[in-house]
Amino acid sequence: MRLISFSLPGLHCLLEVTRDSPQARQQDIWSEFRRHNVYFDGPHNDWRSAMAASEGYDAPAILAKALDATRAVVQGRASYERDTVIFTERSYSHPVLAWLLYVASRSDLRLRVVDFGGALGSSYFQHRSALAHLSELNWCVVEQPHFVSAGRAEFEDGGLSFSDSLGEAIDRVRPNVVLLSGVLQYLEHPHKYLEDLLSRGIKFILVDKTTAQFDMADAPFVQHVPAWIYSASYPVWFLNAHEMQASFAKHDYEVVDRFQPAGTFGLVTPPPLQELKRWGIGVTPAPQQHEWPYVGWFLEKLEI
Repeated sequence: MRLISFSLPGLHCLLEVTRDSPQARQQDIWSEFRRHNVYFDGPHNDWRSAMAASEGYDAPAILAKALDATRAVVQGRASYERDTVIFTERSYSHPVLAWLLYVASRSDLRLRVVDFGGALGSSYFQHRSALAHLSELNWCVVEQPHFVSAGRAEFEDGGLSFSDSLGEAIDRVRPNVVLLSGVLQYLEHPHKYLEDLLSRGIKFILVDKTTAQFDMADAPFVQHVPAWIYSASYPVWFLNAHEMQASFAKHDYEVVDRFQPAGTFGLVTPPPLQELKRWGIGVTPAPQQHEWPYVGWFLEKLEI
């Protein structure tokens, strides 16, 4: 393949010349895209078939990379990490931070968080500096047992603790808010877990970065993570937002805010393939291309 650059008055062009067949070029584009991007495939018939087509959440590389990233944050070599990717510039999830501060303002500047699926304290470390003025900051991450063991060994401090049981964490911390950040979609039975949480009557619930939309039924997919993050694949639900909101209402929770976290999810055609199709070159993008923004909700339990 050769790249030829040329210019005309008011126009600069970069022309790709190749002897490859359109099918071979399509395969190369997909390979390059998958090396650099998280992508999804599906839908699968059910959760079990999606699990069979993936490596699962227990891949050792996930915990190893999470440990390295969290150590970098704790040691001051990074400002925060998200999904094991480290960032050197300070940044906040503004909807999450705003609603956490709101909860604290309703509780005499006391913030007690149960963070379900919070890795090794990703959200805690990202937002800790903006919450340091509170009279109480008690943050408990609920995670898989191997994450809990690692977190307790290295990262527990006066404000951060870990538990492998949602019930134990709620009983011990007595949270005024439960945070679900990008976690429901990775559970085999997300609606069951959501119903269980809602039935506990916690005053505030903050649901962040959820793969849910209003124009789609629940469907299982496989999410693939490129090697530059950590090489892994695992099942994930694309959830129906109407069904989730019906559960909120059933348990007397008011949707105080529905917001759009950063990022998108879905089935995407790489831009070079879109260009080839636009020029009428014989490639066919994957069917049913859809991409949606993540969804978040802030809920308050109504006093009946």
